[in-house]
Amino acid sequence: MKKFGVFLLNWGPIILALAGVWLGYSYINQVSAQEGWDFLWVLGVVLVTIAAAVVGLILNIVFHEGGHLIGGLLTGHSFVSYGVLNLTIVRENGKLAVKKYRVAGTGGGVTLSPPDMKNGTYPYKLYISSGFLVNFLVSAICLSLFFYLAGTAPFWARAFLVVGVIGAFLGLVTFIPTNDPLPSDGYFLFNLGKTKNTVMRRGMWSCSRMQALVAEGTRPRDIPTDFFDWVDTGNITDMFVFGAANFQYSYLLDKQELSEARSLMQTLCDNLQGVPEMHKMSCYCELLFHELIGECRQEEIDRLYDKNLKDYIKAAQSEVSVQRTMYAYARLVSKDADKAKEYLGLFNKACTAPFQSGIVPGERALIAFIDAIAEKEE
Repeated sequence: MKKFGVFLLNWGPIILALAGVWLGYSYINQVSAQEGWDFLWVLGVVLVTIAAAVVGLILNIVFHEGGHLIGGLLTGHSFVSYGVLNLTIVRENGKLAVKKYRVAGTGGGVTLSPPDMKNGTYPYKLYISSGFLVNFLVSAICLSLFFYLAGTAPFWARAFLVVGVIGAFLGLVTFIPTNDPLPSDGYFLFNLGKTKNTVMRRGMWSCSRMQALVAEGTRPRDIPTDFFDWVDTGNITDMFVFGAANFQYSYLLDKQELSEARSLMQTLCDNLQGVPEMHKMSCYCELLFHELIGECRQEEIDRLYDKNLKDYIKAAQSEVSVQRTMYAYARLVSKDADKAKEYLGLFNKACTAPFQSGIVPGERALIAFIDAIAEKEE
């Protein structure tokens, strides 16, 4: 029964979307004046469907993230970033900048700094729900236009149908409260308010605040410790508690308290229940870095730098920490000058990405630290 429920959650919205398009096209065929099924007509339907699907997906991502933005601003959140596909508008050092950046596995995202917490909570419900609500609104408008145009403009009707179905699909999959591999908007909406999830709520608030500070230029070492000193690193219960713990790690790393940073990262790696695989790999990547600048044992390096970590590193090339680790590997293990130069170039490119403004000085100091070790060994 449980497997059937998982099947419905994963495939139910897709089946409904395909059924909706099929029924809509059947309706158009019945009410429109189109006669015959010649090649050009079929080709036109196919092209319209593909074009509407691509445009509809992009538009619905824009509207979904825009909904989060509007809902957040209406409830006292302040703007940090708004991104769709590989473009992100970010507030950096008090000014707006447009940068090329894309978080792996996502179509876009909005980052807002929440207002102060009061009595252990803050206004998050409209911020979370406005994304799928806007998708449902767009879907309703497009489907209304579909019915209006079905008899007189069948190609336009098909286009609005596809865009509307995609809107309904995206709204539905983000509304359904799932937590695999990442929590959906619906999951947060229905779970953040529960008493048992007080720690999750605080973690979400803390992570949003700290991310805003770093994006605006605050170094991790200058972040007030009360944003993360409440975390029980031996009991990582969700991705936000994990995120707050990672900011604590960044705080120690930026202060170059490397022994304490490594100890904390090892504790995190030993307690990653319920954390998405991508975030687990980021921890192992940091452990690899500490091994490289520390004991540099080949056996331990080979254990950490396995196929899973290599796949993660390939997918996360826009992350400063990843390129810093690979630079350390090239300089201290393979001793490949060309590779070191390549990774340093990727590191410098990653430093220009959004959300990195505050971490760049500390990361550059770590590059200098790697160079000092390499020069000493030479």
